Amino acid sequence: MHPIQNIVLAALWAVAAWRLPSAVRGAKQRSVWIAFASLAAANTLTHPAVECPLNEVTGINNLATLARNLVGILGFSAFVQFVVSVARPRAIRSSRRLLTVCGFAGAFALVFLFAVAPRPRNVDDFFEAYTGRPLGTAYCCVFLGYVGFSTVIATCLFTGYSRHAGDPWLRAGLRLLGTGTALGALYALFCAARMLTRLAHQPFVPDDHTAVIVAHILQDTAMALIVVGNSIPACGVLRRTLGDRRTLRRLRPLWSALTEAVPDVVLEAPIPRWPRVRLLRQIIEIHDAILVLACYIPPQLREQAHGRAAQVLQDEDGRTALAQALWLRAACEAKRAGAQPSAHSVEEPTAHPEHLAFDFAFEVARIQRLCDAYNSPTVEAFAREHRLEHA
Repeated sequence: MHPIQNIVLAALWAVAAWRLPSAVRGAKQRSVWIAFASLAAANTLTHPAVECPLNEVTGINNLATLARNLVGILGFSAFVQFVVSVARPRAIRSSRRLLTVCGFAGAFALVFLFAVAPRPRNVDDFFEAYTGRPLGTAYCCVFLGYVGFSTVIATCLFTGYSRHAGDPWLRAGLRLLGTGTALGALYALFCAARMLTRLAHQPFVPDDHTAVIVAHILQDTAMALIVVGNSIPACGVLRRTLGDRRTLRRLRPLWSALTEAVPDVVLEAPIPRWPRVRLLRQIIEIHDAILVLACYIPPQLREQAHGRAAQVLQDEDGRTALAQALWLRAACEAKRAGAQPSAHSVEEPTAHPEHLAFDFAFEVARIQRLCDAYNSPTVEAFAREHRLEHA
């Protein structure tokens, strides 16, 4: 095998192993795992260390070719089923029936043609050796037809779904997957056209040597793009997960200070596992604590906080965060000192509801600015002045 083919084979098995835990947990992911595991197994059967012993032990010439093609049909069927479940979930039942019927029909046709085709000896490349022979060409065209049928459907679904994908990582992955399946359809068409022209004793566009090279390039490139396209959305999820973990650690000091003053806002439910859910819970608890602490600040102190922030910062977002941090720090100290809520306090909204409802990233950025301002020297000096005034 060519080194590139070995790399593609290793990547297919790596994706299959990586997808195995999710396949165990969810039925939808099971199809994509079957697809990659089947494609990996089919490519493994092309390796001389596996193909030759299988043919010799069973005594059936080119049995590895039949096994590889049958496993390939299973893989492409599972792959299309996964794509349909993601892009057209309402059509999953009808598509499953259609794919099952087509898969069984294709597998039966392959077994029948393999059995009746003369195979006097093992050959290294079954498709190349039987090009120009009626039964061998029929066998190869059945498999190539199924590959072309599956990849055309997958290309259409990937292309259509990518237009509506909001996440850029998912959109990029879908486009690469669509490109890979499109090359797979082109590979099937190229090989079928070459075989049919040879059967009709007509010249093909490139010579035989060039045609074989082109077919291998199309096949390997399609597999590589499918592997990479499948991995890109997961890389986006990993990147977002790591970012959520960093944000959790960054907001922890502010959360600890506020919940220490107002412990009642901490939810009693178990701490969730996923960082995005934990981050959302942390922001909600910070938000609730700010609403409670706003009642411990008289209007004049709030005005002093806004005036001090206007003296220090010029940009609106930073000034707003600093002003809120100034009176919030004073409110925490007042609450811990046993002060009672002020009857004349004016509740200040801590976030714009439209942003909180529809723009999670905006709210995270706002809380991060508040956290940075809360631990700034300006806030510490303001809180110290406020303590001296009440000493």
